[in-house]
Amino acid sequence: MILKSRDIEIIKDDPFRYDALGRKESGEALTEFVLSANDSVVVCVDAPWGQGKTTFLRMWEQHLKNNDIPTIYFNAWESDFSDDALVSLIGEISASITELSKTGDASKAREYLGKTKDIGVALLKRSVPVAARIATAGALDLDKVTEQALAGLAESIAKEQIEKYETSKKSIKSFREAISKLASSITDPENPKPLVFIIDELDRCRPNYAIEILEKAKHFFNVDNIVFVLGADKKQLGSSIKAIYGEGLNVNGYLRRFMDFDYVLPPPEKGRFVKALFKKYSFNEYFSKKNARGVQYEGDQSLKMFSELFELYGLTLREQEHCCSLLSLSIRTTPEDYKLFPLFLCFLIVMKVKSPDLYKELITDAISAFELLERFKKEPRASDLLLTNYGTALEAYIVTCKSQSHSYEEISDKYQETIDSSSSSDEEKRRAQRILEIIKDFDWNGGIGSLGYLLRKIEIASRFGT
Repeated sequence: MILKSRDIEIIKDDPFRYDALGRKESGEALTEFVLSANDSVVVCVDAPWGQGKTTFLRMWEQHLKNNDIPTIYFNAWESDFSDDALVSLIGEISASITELSKTGDASKAREYLGKTKDIGVALLKRSVPVAARIATAGALDLDKVTEQALAGLAESIAKEQIEKYETSKKSIKSFREAISKLASSITDPENPKPLVFIIDELDRCRPNYAIEILEKAKHFFNVDNIVFVLGADKKQLGSSIKAIYGEGLNVNGYLRRFMDFDYVLPPPEKGRFVKALFKKYSFNEYFSKKNARGVQYEGDQSLKMFSELFELYGLTLREQEHCCSLLSLSIRTTPEDYKLFPLFLCFLIVMKVKSPDLYKELITDAISAFELLERFKKEPRASDLLLTNYGTALEAYIVTCKSQSHSYEEISDKYQETIDSSSSSDEEKRRAQRILEIIKDFDWNGGIGSLGYLLRKIEIASRFGT
């Protein structure tokens, strides 16, 4: 059993082999889209943070390369230290040129890369503010600087600015021509394919840098033979942009200037990822060895409860992995002959990750077990979960989890009232009776209150961090 999930291995010849989310279809659809693009386009692969965008894009990158489509993967967040986005973008092309030119004319590719660099350097030099000389003048003794001299300096700067604009405009055109020829030179002329430039983690960058990446990609690389694919949470990216331009900005309108198409990465179907995590963490192997009465279903209970709660609370894939890490730590710190009470343990773990304030209230006795139950019922679809067999057992565990200082009667009175009430439906009475049977089973085995140790277990596990 492992403690922490490792990065998914991407097999060169079969990049989607370990695709636990069924996203190969998305990769193939995007590939067809890229190959059908006649003009330069920018596509945003949109999904919330923690939903597996980077893993998907790395798998798809290899899939593109396997189909002889020249591809560059650029993690924008890792280059966030750079002072200029244009430097980063050209640098990624330069670093990838050897592999990119395998299916094209290598000598031509290097020639056009050289021209691209030269023009890029010239553009960067012209971006240095010429007004720096005014700052220099400001450091002088202005009493000794004549009005005529200052007027001459201002006129000189204005003239240079105009000349710089004209030259830059020509240089940008030359840059685009060079980069387009570079893209053409790295593909098979008999079967030309566009250069796919994947920019990932854009939503994690500094707002200024993210905006600069968008602007440079659109203005400098908007040429035939290049397709940009942006991996980002558009909602988070929009928040970053608002931090620069203000809350009143129409984010969708602004982003539409840079993005031609959106592809919303579909969320995984319910329970699919957690099944893959159980296999990855070797939980299946661990639970298969627990065959004694009362513990033989712990594996099924853990998987089912995590699946339901992950869906109910809308946990990201990263949060789901965090929960499995805490479960792994809890298992490792539990003697083999102890019961895990997995329905309740998994509930505590999810609450710890997703509702830490409520969890803290529970462990500090700020709320009672019945108050916890009522708070949980307010979650959308929580009541539906509690009506299931596992949900009924979970409710019994919740109300007994802090029962060391309470008698059986204090806990059971609420359910006995339901059974005795003439206004209760038959289904409500049957459910209340079932909860009492579970509670009585705990009491008979000396188990009332034993679930309290799970609270301490979660705290011990969470101190390790993941």
